[in-house]
Amino acid sequence: MTLTLSETSVFLRENDGYIILTHRRPDGDTVGSAVGLCLGLRAVGKQAFIAKNPEIVGRFERMAGYLAPPDDFSPRTVLAVDTAARSLFPPAFEQMDIDLSIDHHPGDGAYAKMSLLDDGSAATGELVARLLKEMRVELTLDMASALYVAIITDTGCFRFENTTSRTLRTVADLADAGIDMGALNTEYFVTKTPSRFALEAVLLRDVEYIGRIAVAFLTLEKIFDSKASYDDLDGISSLVKTIVGVDIGVTLREEKNGSVKVSVRTVSGYLANGICAKLGGGGHARAAGCLLDCGIDQAREKVLGAIYELYPELLPEG
Repeated sequence: MTLTLSETSVFLRENDGYIILTHRRPDGDTVGSAVGLCLGLRAVGKQAFIAKNPEIVGRFERMAGYLAPPDDFSPRTVLAVDTAARSLFPPAFEQMDIDLSIDHHPGDGAYAKMSLLDDGSAATGELVARLLKEMRVELTLDMASALYVAIITDTGCFRFENTTSRTLRTVADLADAGIDMGALNTEYFVTKTPSRFALEAVLLRDVEYIGRIAVAFLTLEKIFDSKASYDDLDGISSLVKTIVGVDIGVTLREEKNGSVKVSVRTVSGYLANGICAKLGGGGHARAAGCLLDCGIDQAREKVLGAIYELYPELLPEG
């Protein structure tokens, strides 16, 4: 059942005992949306917490960790944010009954009893900000900062084409709440650790160019040699698409369990989510991903096969 903003506002005010779930490998949008929503619910007198996600990295743990539930908490209402399908939850969340999903991905929100979906929002954080406005919640600095991080994550600091005038009007409301946009931009998009620089160097050194497609390989050996943490891996898959002449950038990252995490980034005219859908994944039009249970060489062949099936004009001549 799909709800409107108004109906969602009524539902949230009529219920209580909230636990909010985030997706696997949580990024700034799922974490920022969860924090903004949790604090908003608390502002209207509700009991609300964010479920502990075992895959969260340090900087997002610092943002959300203090909102974790006590050990004896028994939730009455389960919410999910920025999660398009049940398969995207960490294993600890996969079997939970979800009462409401709030998302901007046009995915399988049917895993929840109800959903608030707006694929015209640049980020789930943008949708949550509008929801809190509908609920007449006065934004605090912590709410606004978290929602700003959510929005800049999925818009690339407003560089991506999903940024709309409504997105910017939403950000103006967050700015009015006193956020330090410069500091947040610097923390999440500018500064890098030495190990992240080392990782970028080895990633770009070995890029394979196949016409207008570029494929980058992140093996476990490269990650180990660069001393990169999981936090250092965040956002690295966007690098390949920034190369001049590349229309489709693919990053293949080996996982410790032997599978390969595939990230696809595209320019206008090529659907990243269409490519990944052929491999059991999904995401946005310009940024999508999937997980393949095979080696990195086989993953390369499967991804290229999906690209050529959709866009045969990209097949190399001869």
